[in-house]
Amino acid sequence: MKKILMMITFLAGTAVLAQAQTQKASKTPEQKAQHRTEALNKQLALSADQAKKVNAIFAKSAASMDSLKANKGTDRKANMQSRKAIMANTDASLKTVLNADQQAKYAAMKENFKSKMHGKRGDRKAVAPEQKAQRMSKVLQQKLSLSEDQYAKVNTILLKRATQIDSLKTNQATTDRKAKNESRKAILMQTDNELKAVFTADQLKNYTELKAQMKDRFKNRRGTKAPTAG
Repeated sequence: MKKILMMITFLAGTAVLAQAQTQKASKTPEQKAQHRTEALNKQLALSADQAKKVNAIFAKSAASMDSLKANKGTDRKANMQSRKAIMANTDASLKTVLNADQQAKYAAMKENFKSKMHGKRGDRKAVAPEQKAQRMSKVLQQKLSLSEDQYAKVNTILLKRATQIDSLKTNQATTDRKAKNESRKAILMQTDNELKAVFTADQLKNYTELKAQMKDRFKNRRGTKAPTAG
């Protein structure tokens, strides 16, 4: 089962995400390399010779990444390791081109980017259960044409689910991953059953179809078997 929050991400952002992915996928390795080289040049003031070498390194890296995406299997861990290896090789190659001062600036750039990414993840985790429930309820109201009474019931169900999931994340030992997943599945299954009790036959049919679409979407995006939406 997949968190309802993932359904919201899928339903609310499909159009924008699809457009962004299409634009990104349409770029050739050479175009990606040129863009990255230009960005690095602004920060590190590369010489003409350095820019040429950096562009070649980025082109090789982009081609390797594209090949990995096209041929990756279902072993997510192996795919991640391959991705890390490509990035490590790229960094090692760049270090042979950059001088000491440029290497220091490049390392600082990477740390700054890493910190920003951690900050964004923290912002997502800080969303209150009430906000999560409201966002999810509005999407389901739009997709399933919920009545006001149904909306209120759905919001109550999703608020309970969001609160339970947040509590699970906070209180359950992260080392026992299997137990955590089982508890999470139980919460999501209960939520799913409670939602089904609120929907009409047609709404339940549409809800089931939405879950199936989301499952297929995430399987295609991640290349792994995605659980159903709960």
